[in-house]
Amino acid sequence: MQISPHDTRDMAARVHDLTKIFGAGDSRVHALDNVSLGIRRGEFTAIMGPSGSGKSTLMHIMAGLDNATSGRAFIGDTEITGMSDLDLTVLRRSRVGFVFQSFNLVPTLDVADNIALPFELAGRAPSAIARRRIDTLVETMGLGSRLRHRPHELSGGQQQRVAIARALATQPDLVFADEPTGNL
Repeated sequence: MQISPHDTRDMAARVHDLTKIFGAGDSRVHALDNVSLGIRRGEFTAIMGPSGSGKSTLMHIMAGLDNATSGRAFIGDTEITGMSDLDLTVLRRSRVGFVFQSFNLVPTLDVADNIALPFELAGRAPSAIARRRIDTLVETMGLGSRLRHRPHELSGGQQQRVAIARALATQPDLVFADEPTGNL
């Protein structure tokens, strides 16, 4: 969706004039070229295109996992362009969930600990409300019988469901999912 600089109502995330270039000289690749996009709160938005078209790069920048070469990125009303790594980490922990294409589960942790990992990284235990939300996610995702299994003991679809549960566990403002149904 094209957005005007003045139309920022109810935006969960947005970028303005975003460019991302990888490499230098003859090997330069323009992954994104002057992209402007807004994602409204409460909506599902699909970014579609052929392999190598910059979809993952766009999501990584919008989630604060990568930096743009130029342009501006916002999560809600917070500009994340130029934020320090520490500030981005704190913001992501509290406001962003991300489901990676390759799951990014910790192989030495079981399902329960992988789901609770965002709380552990933030140095806090899940509240009673968060614990109930996690229990509901585990039940909804059909993972109840797998809580003590490690990622290598799960199917690809089960690993993906663990990654989705982990992304939703902290009740983030928005969730980015890179190929979320690829293994379901």
